[in-house]
Amino acid sequence: MKTESAGDIENPPPAASSAAAKKNPHINTPINDPNKKFKLKLLSAFLLVVVLLSVALGATFQGNTNSNTSSSPSTNDEKREGGKEGELPNNKPTMAFHLCCDHGTISSSEITPFSSNATESSPEDLLGQTTPTVDESTYLVSPGPIQARIRMATADIANGYTSCDDLKDDIRNALKHLANSIIVDQSRNGWYNETNCGEDPAFIMEDTFYVDDAAFEPAMDRSAASKVKEDNYETNNQVQGVDEADFVKSDGKHVFTAYGDVIFAWDAQDANKGLSITRMPYNDTADKGCFMVIPETDDMMPIPCYIPKPQVHALLLHGSRLTAIVSEESYPNYETSTLLDYQDLTIKVYDAENVPLDGSPLTLLGEKKIKGDYHNARSIDNYAAVITTSQVNTYSFTDALYRYNPQYCGLNSTAYEALAKETALNATESFMEKMVKDLELELDGNCDGIFQVASMQSGNSNEVYGSNLLANFVHVMNFDMAMSTDELKNDFSTSSSGAFSPGWPESIYLSQGFAGVVTTGWDYNPSTDSWDESTYVLGFNTSVGTPKPFAFARTPGRPVNKFATDLYEGHLRIATTKTDWSNIYTNNTNTEISSTVNQIFVFKVPGEGEGPEMELVGATNPETLGKKNERITAVRFMGDRAYVVTFESMDPLYVVDLGTPSEPKVIGELEIPGFSEYLHEVELDGQRYMLGIGMEDYALKIGLFDISDEENPIQSAFHLEKQAGSVAGTDSLAFRYLPASQLLIIPKSVWTWTEIGNFDGFVVYSVNSTHITPVHEIQHADSQSMYGGCWYNAYLQPRSLVLQSKLTTFLSHSVLSTDLETGDTLWDLNLDKALNNTEECHDYFVL
Repeated sequence: MKTESAGDIENPPPAASSAAAKKNPHINTPINDPNKKFKLKLLSAFLLVVVLLSVALGATFQGNTNSNTSSSPSTNDEKREGGKEGELPNNKPTMAFHLCCDHGTISSSEITPFSSNATESSPEDLLGQTTPTVDESTYLVSPGPIQARIRMATADIANGYTSCDDLKDDIRNALKHLANSIIVDQSRNGWYNETNCGEDPAFIMEDTFYVDDAAFEPAMDRSAASKVKEDNYETNNQVQGVDEADFVKSDGKHVFTAYGDVIFAWDAQDANKGLSITRMPYNDTADKGCFMVIPETDDMMPIPCYIPKPQVHALLLHGSRLTAIVSEESYPNYETSTLLDYQDLTIKVYDAENVPLDGSPLTLLGEKKIKGDYHNARSIDNYAAVITTSQVNTYSFTDALYRYNPQYCGLNSTAYEALAKETALNATESFMEKMVKDLELELDGNCDGIFQVASMQSGNSNEVYGSNLLANFVHVMNFDMAMSTDELKNDFSTSSSGAFSPGWPESIYLSQGFAGVVTTGWDYNPSTDSWDESTYVLGFNTSVGTPKPFAFARTPGRPVNKFATDLYEGHLRIATTKTDWSNIYTNNTNTEISSTVNQIFVFKVPGEGEGPEMELVGATNPETLGKKNERITAVRFMGDRAYVVTFESMDPLYVVDLGTPSEPKVIGELEIPGFSEYLHEVELDGQRYMLGIGMEDYALKIGLFDISDEENPIQSAFHLEKQAGSVAGTDSLAFRYLPASQLLIIPKSVWTWTEIGNFDGFVVYSVNSTHITPVHEIQHADSQSMYGGCWYNAYLQPRSLVLQSKLTTFLSHSVLSTDLETGDTLWDLNLDKALNNTEECHDYFVL
């Protein structure tokens, strides 16, 4: 990688080569100016001679270089701290983690395979290379007429900023780099000449985001129904002690559910006792500054517009406080706004103890508007963390740089570059200041809660992958749900931090004191001259008042979902699938082929004073977790074990031993048809099993895996339902298992595209070590109404809870209570009727 020191930016390197441009769509295409062809030919000949000389010299000195290169293994004998899943070491409430460095690349094929009798390996052995020392002054130089430097993503970006001036300087550089990418691209665009100006050859908008058979009816065996009384109404959370935001919450006394723009509440035992109905304020005729294009002039003009109803995205419940995350649709001005938040988000806190049942609303204790579009939320005890993302409207900065603007009419490429450079530099400062103000980045006065701006890339390349480092800003905000009523009304205080990210966050992981934002980046692979997908984890310390950046990790590949990340006994474990693409040309035909590598990476949390970098201590053998072209479809970390499902045509289940973090290894494997998307550990007759929800031959599959013999897991029972599916495979909050009753409750749906045979409801299954038996089927709407009925503009996601063995199911537009022993309906609640909906007529499924 070509690097520059902090002050060495006077001579930017030439633009990337055409070969690199083919590999990286963000790199500009070759120069097509006919006046430069001769110079290019001469330059090409010169470069060819240089390359030949370099090869010869490289062959001469290779032996000396190899013999003098060594790495010192690091020791891993520090005492492990902690012990509970999702907790950091006791001696330090923070953690930092880092996989590689800005000088190298992590190729899965380079990681040394582990064996059952492997000896202790150093990080250098794991990576197949020497781990370099992190250089805080390492930058890449942005190619183009404007001087700019771009920081590489290393663990140091988790140090945050010591001053807001440093943050502003990084934003300036990122904007200049973005301007360079556009200016170079436009300068090379052969369509433009001295007569083609003031026209747009294509619509360019930089950085914008824009069964015939009847259902198979399984026989219900109600004799298998349990007579055990139990309560089970908590959210099916990933991490123990961390409550995930959801549409349904209950404290055992009352039930709260979000239905579009309404929050319903009722007595947990019987909704017939009455309801509380809380509607979000709404004005459907308000002028929110919508815009329309005037066809003849292409100008934008504000118009009054229809405003969709607010949406309650999620609920959090702690003690006597119910927190709702509510959004109203927003219409930002694309021409002038620096942010493209399409939601106006508000946190609303309600009294959850004194719940009226006479149709009146809950008492609102306090509310506060927050930035960004909603992504996710969690709570630990009384502290809530809300993650949102703001899209940065860099188009309002870059629009004036495109050659279709009239000021560039008649200019050749050299003159265009000079004027575009001047235009960009004149706009940089004002755009930066407005963006900082709109994002509220300076509220704490020092900006130390923000990750340093960097390119989310690694590998030995002097190219900057991607032009826009400021595409999104991820907000990490927390607040105390138990603050006093006076504080909620008069001073609803929140603390926030964040990070710029070129991509949208993939998932959120939250444990005690730690919030991890998982996003996607890229790693340059010199062996294939291509960019491979990588995963970046931006970690925030949430154990202090204001979340602070303190951790950074990178792994090859991409995680399948939130369950692919886990923190246990001071170690972070991440499971990813890395896909390698290649092209084969035969008979003038290009065939694209792919191969995959699945691995689990284990990082050690550093102790006090060890710095922000996390040491990679172990990784599974890339050849043992899945076969060729299989990718991870489900993963579950349970203590010092991981259970992983990979799939292409079969469904291997792997048991991975993580007991020794430096030597993770596959110890058991089972291969069966189909695949699982969600895994859930259960105990039957004192033995450990894993329930899997997935598919097999387009049928819903529920599998029970006996994992008591970890080296030889077996599928002890399974159940198939043809032409049916369940969102419980991809939405873990829709899954519920009752350990005392040994009952599984999941939603099931069948859609025939006709009025006959449709089903949308739940099925209760009895589970034992040899059988999975349907016991009750609960339908929330008849088939004909699903196909052609009129419904309110909302849709309940499938959820369930159990109180005194009375099952309450939530789905679509209704809530049903069912006796788990008999299967009889105890009461039903049609939410549309409760709202007296007589005017709206929408489809059954509202997206």
